Amino acid sequence: MSEQTYRTREEAADHAPSQLTTESRLGSAAMNRGYVLPRFDPAKLRQHLPNSRRIRIEINGVLSGTPEAIPDATAEFAIGWAFVHRFFSTADQLGKVSATAGHVSLMVNSGIDMDRIKYEAIGWIPRRDLEVDQAAERSTRSPKSVSVMSEMDVIVTSRQAYDRFDDDGARAGYVHAALATADDILCVARDLHAGAAASKVLGWTISTRVDCSASILVVRGVLEGLIVEAAARAGIPIVATDAVPTASAVAAASSSCVTVLGLALSHRRGLFSDGGHLGEDVALFSGAIGPQFETPDA
Repeated sequence: MSEQTYRTREEAADHAPSQLTTESRLGSAAMNRGYVLPRFDPAKLRQHLPNSRRIRIEINGVLSGTPEAIPDATAEFAIGWAFVHRFFSTADQLGKVSATAGHVSLMVNSGIDMDRIKYEAIGWIPRRDLEVDQAAERSTRSPKSVSVMSEMDVIVTSRQAYDRFDDDGARAGYVHAALATADDILCVARDLHAGAAASKVLGWTISTRVDCSASILVVRGVLEGLIVEAAARAGIPIVATDAVPTASAVAAASSSCVTVLGLALSHRRGLFSDGGHLGEDVALFSGAIGPQFETPDA
């Protein structure tokens, strides 16, 4: 009994120095390395952290909604929000716009049932199905099944837009949306929700009356059917997202002839809805074929 106790104590004594050495070595390494996680000063970061608030939107003098968004580009957000929810259908129906940090007043002349649209927007009554091909609900610049850019242009343009998102603070918690062409990125907006960012882009598009017939709306995050509907009415033929679009987005794209590119940053990217707006990248083959590609009208 005593011999067994002695051996146990002896073994414990033999192992004790190595354990103490290891612990001291780990302790000194941790002290030299510092904290594993950095410490942030909330007072210094507060002005850079994402923050949202309720935006009061009045249409024709009546409070129509209080959606939540980051309080920048509030006028564009209110215009886009009203357009997405069909308070007006074309840029010509938009009148005077007055905006502050938390309040926007719009004057529209659309001749529609404002009360019903307001109740649909806040979710009190079901939303009616939108027939995009009806002239009363359709923009004069609606997408048609014509080629506006090549598949390679769409891939490259989307990639450039997402790089721009990263530079603008995507890693800080923002999500972005952009309107771009094959040659340039026309507008970039950010918010905490993809729908709000896309509404800001649509609002800028409507207020500046830019031609969207050869453009692409690039969205980071989940793509909803309301955004695809609004893009179609604004005349935007292509919508891209780095995620998988929802079923309502694909259905809206199919009924409005909009091309939807999903998983835009993945090697599995593909067209969830092909509206016929992407042509072959003939520039890759023009040198091998010989003569330059010419349109039938040339």
